[in-house]
Order: sequence, then structure tokens, then C-alpha cells
Amino acid sequence: MKRTFSMRAMTCGFVLALLLPSAAASAYTLGFAPSAQSVALNNPATVEVHIAGILPNPPASDDGLGAYDFEVVYDPAVIAFKQATDAFSLGFAIGLGVDDSQAGRLKVSDFSLELPDDLLALQSDAMLLFTLVFDSLAPGTSALLFENITLGDVLAGRRTAIATAGSITVRDAPMPEPGTLALLACAGLIALGGRGRYRRGAPRERHGEATT
Repeated sequence: MKRTFSMRAMTCGFVLALLLPSAAASAYTLGFAPSAQSVALNNPATVEVHIAGILPNPPASDDGLGAYDFEVVYDPAVIAFKQATDAFSLGFAIGLGVDDSQAGRLKVSDFSLELPDDLLALQSDAMLLFTLVFDSLAPGTSALLFENITLGDVLAGRRTAIATAGSITVRDAPMPEPGTLALLACAGLIALGGRGRYRRGAPRERHGEATT
């Protein structure tokens, strides 16, 4: 499923390109939750993308999160992108943009249109940015990585990012346990035996007798 929002991505990319690095600014941390998970084949996997360490302070601070633009990288042989759900952590904003035109790579972006003090009032030190859902395609483990990260605070200062990796493991579809197979086999034999006894015990018509 393609979810390409070119105008949003272009707008965010243009604005983020103007961001200036903030001096002596602390790094923000991007991570997945859960950091590792396992699902059976043909079942979906859901993972949240969080940011922490943004320490929203009063107006005129250089904290909070005003914009983001980065890529989520995964193994397209194991999982496939299905959908993304915005957590609206940037308040009134352009909205979550997701470009999945390149296999195994999601380009995600958003840019807040809130005033700095209003945006800071909405945020906390650790926030959910969005949720991703993947379809499982084949057994194996897909790493989840962040690449090409650009983060901006509420005053349009560029912030350093620390990225933590995640993973999704797809297991083979579960097979029935041996005991279950044996029970099913016995049930089938009993049913066949019952049918045979019924046929052998059924009354036969005698030659020359009339039936009603």
C-alpha cells in the first residue's frame, strides 16, 4: 500500500533545510516500542515510534519538538509496510507524511504550525510520534533502523538525534501438536468404524418379500 504525501514531504524538507544547529543543545532520542517483538507468519506487527529527552520548557526556550524528518528502514523480504497512524504530538501541524515508494524504507515527516509557547504546553519529555503496522511476509528477523534524521525544536533550531534500533521477528505458522493430530486421527477412525458397523448390522431384504 502506497502512502506518498509529496507536498507534505517537500514542505517539511524545505523548512527543515533552513534549520540552524542549536548551540549546547541536548540530544533527542528516537526509539521503537516494543524494541523487539515476535509474531506468527501472516499476522500483523504493530510498533510505536517514540521520542524522548525533549524537555519542554517555558516560552523562549530552545526545547520541545517542532518538526521531524527521517527514515525508518526495514527488511522488505520479511515484513511489508501496511499503515501509519499519527499521534498528533505536534499539535496543529502539516500532518504525518509517509513516503513508502522505496522498498524497505519509509520516509516520514511532520512540521508543527503551532506557536512555540502553545506547542510546548502540549508536549512532554517523552512522546509517541506515530504507530506503524507491518504485514508479515516470511519467517525471519527484520531490523528496524532510523536513518537520515533531522529534528527541529519549537524555535526552529536543529537538534542532535540519538537513534535506538528495534526488530520484528516473524515465526513459522504454528503446527498442531502431536497429541492434537492423534486425537483427530482417532476421531476419524471411530467415525469410519461406526459407519461400517451400521452397514453390517442393517437389515437386508429377503428375496421375494414385499417391502412397505
